[in-house]
Amino acid sequence: MTTTEAQRTSPRRAMLLFLLAPVPALLVGVLVMRASGVPAGVWGQNLAAWAVGVLACLALGRAPATPGRARWADVAAVLALAALAATLLDPGVQGVHRWVKLGPVRLHAAAVLLPLLLAALATLARTRGWWAAAAVAAAVALALVLQPDAAQATAFAAGCVVLLLPGAGGRPPRLAGLLTLPLLAALAWLRRDPVAPVPHVEGIFGLAAGLGPAWGVAAAVSLVLLPVPFLLAGRGVGSRVGLALGTYVAVTLLAPLAGSFPVPVMGYGVAPVLGYLLGVAGLLRAAAPPEEAGAGVRAP
Repeated sequence: MTTTEAQRTSPRRAMLLFLLAPVPALLVGVLVMRASGVPAGVWGQNLAAWAVGVLACLALGRAPATPGRARWADVAAVLALAALAATLLDPGVQGVHRWVKLGPVRLHAAAVLLPLLLAALATLARTRGWWAAAAVAAAVALALVLQPDAAQATAFAAGCVVLLLPGAGGRPPRLAGLLTLPLLAALAWLRRDPVAPVPHVEGIFGLAAGLGPAWGVAAAVSLVLLPVPFLLAGRGVGSRVGLALGTYVAVTLLAPLAGSFPVPVMGYGVAPVLGYLLGVAGLLRAAAPPEEAGAGVRAP
């Protein structure tokens, strides 16, 4: 097998690792919720979300990479911006606007779409230019401030800095533009979050620790595993996108230490489970060689 062939097949070989990485946290969360008396109709949604996310990841990640497929990044950016705009139009909960209502289901839009968008920004920077990717990132960060969602704003800003900083090339205008992302994230922390925490969402780690030391250790280890596959991803573009996604996941894991924010994957909530796996699919698309991802690309 040639080097080029190995580079093309390695993301596919890594897919199983990515798909299984959230399973320990998912199962620990389900078992803790079950032991804590949470109805099966609640924790069962997390399991269903993983199954749906796996199917979506397989469909998106293994789709043939033709020149037209580079447009997936444009679609991801438009979808994320539209969904975040829709949250601001939703009545929200106690003045907080983070959710999109789809029939009987209310989805945390940022948790679902931001991992995919982070991967898409690498392709946007290559196909549309660095400033186009930075503008999309700034618009998303502003929407997160308006919601407000300090955890997602901080995680997204951190991921974007990791992703876009190499393309800034030390040029002051680009560095100044990139600086707006952490500044916007800081503004999100200045707005009070009135939504009360839910034990099996924001407090799931405490519930696990309350069942005994072994449960606490299992919960901690399973959460630490979540960003690892991204941080170990591929080479070149894949490595940078993986590092950005790993940073995003790590910050969402740390956010509950600073406030009442959901514990991703382990706590109840289908959005983080779907988002994690959509991020996997986005990484596979972004890591495809330029000749497969699209024609007419230019360096960021």
